[in-house]
Amino acid sequence: MILIGPMNHRGFTLLEVMISMVILGMALIVLLNMGMVALDGNDWSNKTTSSTQVTQQKLEHLRANINGAVAGSDTIRGMERSWDIRHAGKFLREVVVATRWEDVRGIIHNDSMTAYVRTDSI
Repeated sequence: MILIGPMNHRGFTLLEVMISMVILGMALIVLLNMGMVALDGNDWSNKTTSSTQVTQQKLEHLRANINGAVAGSDTIRGMERSWDIRHAGKFLREVVVATRWEDVRGIIHNDSMTAYVRTDSI
């Protein structure tokens, strides 16, 4: 048996494999965190949109029925909604609708809309 030159085995050492696994693991953790942030953002956006819709819906309902409207509250889509109607002058009412909701982290958010509506009565 004749050997020509030193034997040269090519491949990865255990240390190189371990370092690449650590780097890959850290990258996967960062990607998982980014996914969680995206899911939280989607939930917040969805609930903010729903809150605005239910607030606007109640405001439009009160504007259409202002003469018989009274203050009150209800719960819709898991959100607490309240409204108040005040005299703001002759033939004018101030309508305030507020919506309260909780995000996935347990933080309470409040949205409100105010409109002034002309009425037929003083």
